[in-house]
Formats: sequence, structure tokens, C-alpha cells
Amino acid sequence: MVNYFKISKFFLYLVPFSVVIVSASTLFPFIVGKYVFFRTAVGLALIFFLLGLLFQSQEVRPPKINGQSWGGRTSQILKSPLVIAVSLFVFIFILAGFFAVDPAWSFWSNFERGEGGLQMLYFGVFFLLMVLLFKEEKNWRIMFWISIIAAGLMIFYGLGAGLKYLDAETVIQNIDGIPQKVLTGKGGSLYQTFKSFIGPDFRDEGYRFAGSIGNPAYVSVYLIFALFYVFYLLFNRYKQRMKSFGAIGLLILAVFFSAFFFLSATRGAFIGLIAAILMSFLYLGFSIKTWRKWLLSGIVIMLLVIGSLVYFKNAPFIKSLPGSRIFDISFQTENFQNRMVIWQIAIDGFKERPLLGWGPENFSYTFDKHYNPKHYSIIAGFGAWYDRAHNIFLDYLNQAGILGLLSFLGIFAAFYWCFFKKTLIAANINTNSREKEKKQSPITNYQSLITNALIFSLPVAYLVQGIVLFDILPTYINLFLFLAFATYKLKADNKI
Repeated sequence: MVNYFKISKFFLYLVPFSVVIVSASTLFPFIVGKYVFFRTAVGLALIFFLLGLLFQSQEVRPPKINGQSWGGRTSQILKSPLVIAVSLFVFIFILAGFFAVDPAWSFWSNFERGEGGLQMLYFGVFFLLMVLLFKEEKNWRIMFWISIIAAGLMIFYGLGAGLKYLDAETVIQNIDGIPQKVLTGKGGSLYQTFKSFIGPDFRDEGYRFAGSIGNPAYVSVYLIFALFYVFYLLFNRYKQRMKSFGAIGLLILAVFFSAFFFLSATRGAFIGLIAAILMSFLYLGFSIKTWRKWLLSGIVIMLLVIGSLVYFKNAPFIKSLPGSRIFDISFQTENFQNRMVIWQIAIDGFKERPLLGWGPENFSYTFDKHYNPKHYSIIAGFGAWYDRAHNIFLDYLNQAGILGLLSFLGIFAAFYWCFFKKTLIAANINTNSREKEKKQSPITNYQSLITNALIFSLPVAYLVQGIVLFDILPTYINLFLFLAFATYKLKADNKI
């Protein structure tokens, strides 16, 4: 008999591969193919889920767990504070579109972005389907492995795009009065293999790795999530087998992803990652007394090393390092100054429409009405791209008003409320159960706490990097995936 729920899961498992899609034949190759693939996969997953609800026989439904039926467990999950918070955010985001300056634009977005209320609706469905269907640890392990494979393919695309230039035939042409290197369409084996791949030459000055995402800034953010999946599998799947082939492979992947994280050279994501590491150290130091002095020493050493690299960022040796741009952290950088200008525009727009904002995808109306001449420089040209505030908090504040921002922040308030409630309950159970403590090795306890630290700190990285960036499809996919996973992991009858 056909199991519609399994088919629905299959299409959900395909979603992480959206990031690999590059539609070279479209005007926006790094965007259009991704959201078409994403919507198709989620739409098919929803169709088969609904077919399962209509026709699935009782024999193939999940069995009772702890005396609770599938329907009872589903009802309990949907009442989770995190599910309610995410659903409320999606609802307010879409509602803001109906009261927008341009409601049609807010809902349908445009060909370039492919976002708006419709896209958020798909993200909400993606989240709910995972919450309802991924009820076992093995489901999440499969999803994490698939996400890791997708990250590897994303990197492979970027490598191919750079390798094609090594034996490509080029000529110098004057384009708008500027000499530029142009491909002739001829070349050796590398060029012939990867000629359809789009991306910069490794040898270009100021090279930053863009992968199949097309924007280095979002490669870094994406790889933070990929690193989370790697370390979660490492400490959750290989608790007693840290020297096994699988564990060593995951460590190699962590180094591999970290290398391309630095090659993408995104300062906001770098600061977010450092903040997450610090928070995970603080969590572990609070949880394990014997580790406190070592963790504190690690924090001090890390801050000293990073501080030195930032302070000596203009030294020839530091500047010669791949991705050294990541250490150019200052409030005086051109990018930060540009963002401050557009942030003020976003705040001015919020003051005019404070409740539900200007509507998703309507920031350009705010930009036009509250334009600041400082956004343009004769030397540098225009600053930050004008259709976003380049700050997730100000973006939601401007697009969906104070209700949108509060609902967005409410997601993380619900997450940490569930997290601390669950971890405190687990701590009390472990404290009061001596028999359980005897059966569980100290190594297993430590690895469980490290897993908790990973879950605790990932939202910190996302929120910190969001101060200077906005969300796009690869970020949204991983954010909603993580939130669905957190709903599973933090529910009352699940271990953490």
C-alpha cells in the first residue's frame, strides 16, 4: 500500500538541495531556480501529506507512543509555544502584506527576489510539515546529512566556477571605458567541464567564495548552519565512537566547511559565529564546574587572538591571508557607514507606518520617500542595495511594523523558554536519579551537554549576523528547519 506520508517526507528531504540550483538561463540565475525548486518540493510534500490524511489506512499510521495516539501527539505538538510563535509570525507577515502600500507586490514579490507573503506561506508549510512528520531522531539525522551533502555540492559549484578560468582563453576589452578580462568561449579541459558554472576567478583581487549561492555574505551564514549539523551529528550520533570512521569524517567536513567560511570573508557572519562560540562556552561553563577554568581560558585566548588579528589587520602578513577581509572590523568601514544610512531610512519609514509597516517587499517605497543623499557618494557610488534595510530587525520593523518585529522576536523568546524549561527539567531528573547517573558515563553526559550548547548557541549566531544582513531563501530554509528541529527536540517527552 502506498504510504503518502513517506512520499511527503521524501519531498521535504529534497528541500535542502534548493541551494544547489543555479538557473543559468534566467536573468537572476542564483535566485529563480532556487525558489522554483523549493516551492515545487514543498507543494508536492503538502499534496501527499493531505492525501495521507484523507486515505492513509490505520495500519500505516505511526503506532502509539506512551499510550498516546498519532492524533493526540499531533495536537500536543501544534500547541507547542514554538509552533504557535512561528505560526503567529508567518500570519502577521502575510497580514502586513494585505495592508501594504502595494499589497500585490507584497504577496507575489518580483521575479528577482521571489519572496513576499507567498514565499513566507511556503516556509510556514515547510515548517509545519517537518514538525508533523519528523517525529523520530532518525528523520532529523537524515535531514541533517542531506543538508551537509547540499552544502558540499554548493561548495563544489563554486570550485568549478573558479577552476574554469585556469585554462580559459581570455582577452582584454574596454567596457564603459574600463579594461576588463572577457572569456572568448575557448579553453582547455577545465574550462570545457565547468564553462556553464557562474562565478569569479580565484585569482581576482579581493576574491570571495560565492558557491552556488552567488553572494559570499550568505555562503558564510549558510555554512554556520552546516557546521551546526556536522557537530550535532558528531556529538549525538557518535557519543561512544568518537574515533570511528564516521566521526573522523565529520571532523574533516567541519574543517572543510570552516575553510570556505573564511574564504567567503563575511564580517557579520564571523562576528555571529564568535558570539555563538562564546555563548556555548558560557553555557558549558555554567553546566560543568570542572570545565570552567579551561573554558574561561579558551575564551580569553580566542578573544586575544581575534583582537590581535583585527588590530593588526593592515599588516602585510594578515592582509596576505585568504579571507583577511573578515578581520577588517570597524564602525568606520564603508559598508558599515552605508548600512547606517539605510538603517536610518528604515527607522524613518517605521515612524510613518508603525503598526504593520509598509508591507513585505515594499522597502523601495520607504527608500524613495525618505531618501538620504548620503546614500550616494561620487567616489564609491551607491551604498547598500535599496530594496532591503540590511538588518533583519529593521527589515521586519519596516515591512511588518512593530507587530511583525515582536512576532519575530517572539520566536526566539519561545525557543529559549522551551529550551531552559526542558534543560532544567532534565537536570532535575538527572540529579534525583542516582541509578540513571550510574548507568550513564561521564563522557555521555558531557557530549549531551555539548549538544545542548550547540542548540542553545545557533540562534545567537543567526541573530548577531542579522544585524548587518537580511534573510534570503538559503537562510530561511535553514532557519525554519532548525526551528522545526527545536520543536521536536524540546518537546516534553523527548530527551535532550
